[in-house]
Amino acid sequence: MHRLVALLAAIPLVADAARAAAQPSRQNLSTPVVSAESLSVKAEVTRSAFTRNDMYLTGAFALGTLATAALDAKWGGRLQAPKVQALGVLRAGSKGANILGSPGAIVVSSALYAGGRLLKHRGLADAGLHATEAVVLSGLVTTALKGVTGRARPNTPNDDPSEPGPDADRFRFGRGFRAEGYTSFPSGHTTVAFAAAAAFTRELSETHPRAAWIVGPLLYGGATAVGLSRMYDNKHWASDVVAGAAVGTLVGRTLVAYQHKHRGNLLDRLLLPNAVESNATGVSLCWSLPVR
Repeated sequence: MHRLVALLAAIPLVADAARAAAQPSRQNLSTPVVSAESLSVKAEVTRSAFTRNDMYLTGAFALGTLATAALDAKWGGRLQAPKVQALGVLRAGSKGANILGSPGAIVVSSALYAGGRLLKHRGLADAGLHATEAVVLSGLVTTALKGVTGRARPNTPNDDPSEPGPDADRFRFGRGFRAEGYTSFPSGHTTVAFAAAAAFTRELSETHPRAAWIVGPLLYGGATAVGLSRMYDNKHWASDVVAGAAVGTLVGRTLVAYQHKHRGNLLDRLLLPNAVESNATGVSLCWSLPVR
């Protein structure tokens, strides 16, 4: 019961954080409108980047988190069975997936941004920048949730000597800020992996819709492997992984949508006009800020 109460309390925080990441500022409605077309544009700009589909997705993740919470101990026990842990292919796959989640997500995202600047390819730089922003923001959200919920990791020794085994119901409010062993909910590796996957997929869906249908499932598949690896390594419960996927997906989707609706935002103005150019001594970083 305690586990369900804690999870229910954390789920609205996920949705609120994702909504805040993409909440546009209010526009001046008193500005004269000269045509129906300009009115339509204004309505599009003022609309929140957190859409109805995102609300449905939030509900699905909430139900998924609660459903898997009831199976945390069972699934965790199966993955920790000696026969499963002895499989070399799973150990190697788990190690690779862990790296893919962290530091892989931030390395790939920032590398694409740098590559876009070097090649003077704005689209690539745009995708890399927004994915990097999504990874960083979702990581901050997850860090806050970890600290508040204070859920014990599966491999954290039980406080009660009479119950030495792992306990999925161990939540200690605020303890996650003080003890690494109580930072299980949500999974940080899973969060950043899904944030990068969601951001890149959202970018592709707007620029190359056909490619998004192929690349998107591959990206989300890789992010899922990251989550499974965290369970295999006994670092997280199944519900931690689902919650991490929720944070990463919602933040990634809404952040990209918001940035595209507000092309003149501060970060885009500061970072996207930049250019990295090669010279005789190496490379140089140049700014070309627009002056209005």
